[in-house]
Amino acid sequence: MPVEIDTLASRIEPEKSILFFGAGASIPSNAPSVSKLISALSKKFGIDSSDYELSEITEFICEDHDRRDLIRFLRESLKNVRPSGGMLNLPLYNWKSIYTTNYDNVVEESYRRKGKDLKVYTSNFDFDATAAPSSQKLFKIHGTLEKDKSFGDASKIVITESDYQDTEEYRDYIYDRLKSDLSDSHLIIIGYSLSDPAIKEIVERALRIKKESASICKIYLFMFKEDNNRARMLESKGVTVCFGGIDSFFNSLSRYAPDTDVVYSTDSSTIEKYPDLVPVTFVVENLINSDSNVSAMYNGSAATYADISSKMTFERTIVDLLGEKVNGEGPRFYTILGASGVGKTTAARQLVKSLYDRGFDCFEHNSDYDFNPDAWLAYAKSHGDDRKTVVFVDDAHSYLNKVNILADRIAVDGVKNLYLILASVTNQWLPRVKSPSIFRLGIEKRLERLDRKEIESLISLVESNSELNRLAEESFSGFSRYERRRRLVDRCDSDMFVCLKNIFASEKFDDIILREYSELDDNSQEIYRLVAAMENAGVRVHRQLVIRMLNVDPSMIPVVLAKLTDIVTEYTVSEREGIYGWKGRHSIIVGIIAKYKFDDKEELYKLFESVIDAISPTYEIEIRSIRELCSVDGGIHSIPDKGKRNHILRRMMSVAPGERLPRHRLIRNLIEMGEFDKAETEIRIFEKDFRRDPSVERYKVKLMVERAQKTNGLMLEDRRVILQHASELAETLVERYSDNKYVLSSFCDVGIAMCELSGCFEIIDRSLEKLKEAETRVGDPDISRYVIKYERKLASLLDLKA
Repeated sequence: MPVEIDTLASRIEPEKSILFFGAGASIPSNAPSVSKLISALSKKFGIDSSDYELSEITEFICEDHDRRDLIRFLRESLKNVRPSGGMLNLPLYNWKSIYTTNYDNVVEESYRRKGKDLKVYTSNFDFDATAAPSSQKLFKIHGTLEKDKSFGDASKIVITESDYQDTEEYRDYIYDRLKSDLSDSHLIIIGYSLSDPAIKEIVERALRIKKESASICKIYLFMFKEDNNRARMLESKGVTVCFGGIDSFFNSLSRYAPDTDVVYSTDSSTIEKYPDLVPVTFVVENLINSDSNVSAMYNGSAATYADISSKMTFERTIVDLLGEKVNGEGPRFYTILGASGVGKTTAARQLVKSLYDRGFDCFEHNSDYDFNPDAWLAYAKSHGDDRKTVVFVDDAHSYLNKVNILADRIAVDGVKNLYLILASVTNQWLPRVKSPSIFRLGIEKRLERLDRKEIESLISLVESNSELNRLAEESFSGFSRYERRRRLVDRCDSDMFVCLKNIFASEKFDDIILREYSELDDNSQEIYRLVAAMENAGVRVHRQLVIRMLNVDPSMIPVVLAKLTDIVTEYTVSEREGIYGWKGRHSIIVGIIAKYKFDDKEELYKLFESVIDAISPTYEIEIRSIRELCSVDGGIHSIPDKGKRNHILRRMMSVAPGERLPRHRLIRNLIEMGEFDKAETEIRIFEKDFRRDPSVERYKVKLMVERAQKTNGLMLEDRRVILQHASELAETLVERYSDNKYVLSSFCDVGIAMCELSGCFEIIDRSLEKLKEAETRVGDPDISRYVIKYERKLASLLDLKA
């Protein structure tokens, strides 16, 4: 029997509720019903509507008319649709997610009016990692009114029979996301008539998803037209039916579910005033007061602020060196570089803790989310210059574009109360393009092996701390302080720090980790080696990805993690989206497991294929996995066969065509492999999809240089013309991207190629001049290295000519 509206409203928790809107939900906002739209199309295009459905009549229209005529008519028919009544209250609640088959912008406009963030998905090209964690997600299964491929857009309105076939992959991804959302939430379907053929498909799919995911969720159908006979049929399948309109639904909801408008603290300094920062930021003051975990730190985890506050860490020399420079007129950016395992994160946190003790507001960016430069700038500007703010960004290379933006804004706006502490692996940091502001207003330090002062501090720490002394005693039992120091000096001279367990061990660290692995049961070993290999390759491992890849029963996850205690840790990424990350203790440790347990490159290649097949691109964390797999050092580059790499890159592009990095890597690989026609095709498609892009424009220069040098059968004069065209393009790019070291390098490559081909030095002279100007202006040490590189090449060519 259908339930009353108030009864349904009383059961709803927005955070655990998924909304699914049909055409009827927009009728109160002045949208035409499907039947009226069919009649209007029939009259406009002279087609007898008879018993045709919308997808059929529009298919006939597109066969006889230009598709753009159909889209223009749709836009005209829906131009007066504006949110009204209950739909205006939609943004007051934090819904799990929102789905719709409507083309109109009623939901978008409702959120715009309330000033609430909304991330809208209309095609595969919208699968990216740009959404703020606080954003509401809207999945438009049939596209959106303002975008269609007939007008050059990446998205298309799904309205004809052919459109449904063309967008099947996109809709499958959306329904996969719905399946995940339903695992712990309820589904509310609004805006369909029980006589609507579409409702049967939607309900059947929802019931099938519920069964496949073993979900205990409830499915509610909120129907604006009463039909008790059909209601009974649906109720017999486990669906709860409620009759009423969209306005009455939100009216009842307002009495039972409080809205989520933020009530800010009266403290003007609170980060809670910035909802875009709250879910992506750790407040150091809160972390200091949490519990310390000495065992985890000893075995490889980075020291927490609680560990540092409890004096469980030894002093690093770099902390005092950088700390004394943090003052009103000092640098704004402090970059700590080093190889994996030298203690960058712990040292950076020690620096942050020391600044907290000096009265700074201290925060750490949550590395599972994108960095938000605008929000941090607004936060800093809301305080006076006497209120100093420090933000620590670990693995800063992953967010360098956003860090560059903030660095430039700090420099241009003269912000003096915001400091960034950046930590990164050296070989990931150096190749990337940095803002000149990071060099002009920053200081960069390398962290290497422990020095003598740090070793003395380490010995004193272990001797004075009973818990650490107990953990280390077995290795050094019986030795005097002098003998302990001798052995620590030898160990630290020959090995990375990694963790206390490594330093105090009397055997090779690899052996310790492999012995630990061997003591696990077979199932735990398999999960550990897969998690380690994925994390080592750059994949952001999380619970749902593991369940998808290994077909693990979700109910067994607590047992799995219990067996991997202190080896693999689960942490919350997004409670709202049900994402819980999995992480090993340290990158060096997961690297050891990956090295020994995935030594076979063919097996590693198959693992990468499985990861791409399992990715659900509607989650930002999985889009980041695609980016990290394309890293210049690691990821799919650990596969030596470029053909296989290209295969994986193409699969990435199919999953997330809006991601540029896999396309960049594919184009570069094709050029290096001499497949110039294929590279040119990919460049054309890229420019059609994204238009201007500095990396791809640079690859166009590289492609011309490679063609001029390596294509068989070309006359000398033809090669010279190709290089001249490359020079003209490169010079244009240098004017446009004057601080980009790779663009400047491309210009120099053209100059060297022309020298080698014809003995003409004009281009190399001009390009070197531009490179030296940038060296002075930017301050990037990499540009200085390029100057030396090309001057040596030029000198070698001059010697040959002489």
